[in-house]
Amino acid sequence: MLALASTRDQYHQRAKDIALRFQRAGGRLVGHALVLGELHGHLLRRIDPMSARRVVAALLHDRSYHWRDASVELIEGGFSRWIERYPDQRFSLTDAVSFELMREERLTHAFAFDRDFTTAGYALLE
Repeated sequence: MLALASTRDQYHQRAKDIALRFQRAGGRLVGHALVLGELHGHLLRRIDPMSARRVVAALLHDRSYHWRDASVELIEGGFSRWIERYPDQRFSLTDAVSFELMREERLTHAFAFDRDFTTAGYALLE
């Protein structure tokens, strides 16, 4: 998400290209509230509060995204299935919850540039 939202991100143009191809092919991105929270925090630090608000608001209302709650059950599943089970990995809680959501939804590809997704067994959209 950060690569798509920030023109200063090294993967920005690549993220735009991937998102456009995916959406033109009829794809719908699935995410959860922790992703939005993490993105908002990064944008506050990298850009400014107004831009951070604008980006998150746009994502919340963009019909090409399906946003899920990060329920306690989803967080617990992400924590136990990914963080506790793989103590040698540096999976963030947000990523672990993403892995768990992907497992539940039977999703195979992630819109990410983070190799932790491939470590967890998911392919990256290209």
